[in-house]
Formats: sequence, structure tokens, C-alpha cells
Amino acid sequence: MAVALGLAGATAAIAGGYYDSGYARRGAYDYPSAYVGLSLGSLRYSEDGLDTLTPTAALLRLGVPVSRNLAFEVRAGGGLADSSHGGYTASLDTIYGAYVKGSLPLGPAFSLYGVGGVAGVTMHRDFGYSSSRDTGLSFGLGADINLGGGAGINLEWTRLPSGNNAGYDYTSSMATAGVTWRF
Repeated sequence: MAVALGLAGATAAIAGGYYDSGYARRGAYDYPSAYVGLSLGSLRYSEDGLDTLTPTAALLRLGVPVSRNLAFEVRAGGGLADSSHGGYTASLDTIYGAYVKGSLPLGPAFSLYGVGGVAGVTMHRDFGYSSSRDTGLSFGLGADINLGGGAGINLEWTRLPSGNNAGYDYTSSMATAGVTWRF
């Protein structure tokens, strides 16, 4: 399903690029360039039978566009603070991933995007198994806002790999807000 969503997003982004050509202006949109970004966010850890835990995280993103509407990204980050609720505590150790990003420009300074790829998450808990390492398919949706001068901001929701903790299934996702700089 994640692969299908990624392919659908990439197809829509390429089609949107042709549609959006009337909005293009000389500058960053005409000539895609590599970018780096820093995002802060909250990982949502939901395990059967427990309240949701939300440790905070920081994420570094590096992207290389292959066209106006398609880029490859690698991401790496870690936890900033753990989360406790009901006597249970969870913290994010590391997060990493490789994604294909399809963008749909809706104007000169705003675009929606979808990402799909493979991610890994390492978590520590004070219940069940004390740690987990999950790697698998990951996908998400977001928005980029161009501020000019190569700077921008973005908002994103990403579904991360799921797993099992001592017989209890869990899921994780992350909501982030960040800044980007184009070279």
C-alpha cells in the first residue's frame, strides 16, 4: 500500500508539474537544487493496551532533486526528550530513512508532497522488551512553503515502521515542522 501511495504521489507530482508551468518564475523553482533541512517533532507511539506516548525528536534531511517534482531524500535523527504516561516511559534513540519525494506545486511559493521509502526506528522503553529496532516501509504527506532566498519551512506527517513488544502490537508515526535551505 505504501509503495502504491508513493507511486501515485509521484505520478500526481509529475502531472502537477506540467499543469503548474504557468506559475513558474525564474529562480529556485526553475532550477532544482540540493537542500538540507532540520525538523523538530513528536513521535506518536501507540501500543495495544497503553496510552499513547509522544517522545520528541530532531531530524536532519538531505535532498537531491532529479526534477522540479521529484527528489531523493535521506534522513537521520534522534530523540530529544522521552515521554511518560501512566507509569510507562518511552524514548526515541535513533531514526533514519531513505525516501522518494514527489511534489505538487500549487503556486510559486507553496507545494504539497508525498514521500515513500524505507525507515528504521530504535526505541527504548521501561516496559515489555526494553528496546526495539524496526525497519520497514514508511510513507508520509507534507507541505513546503518557499520563503525566498533559498529558505523555506515545511510541515509533515510520516507513518513509521510498526512492531511487537512482548506480544503487544504497536504503531508509530511522527509529525514535524522544520526549516530548509537550498544550495
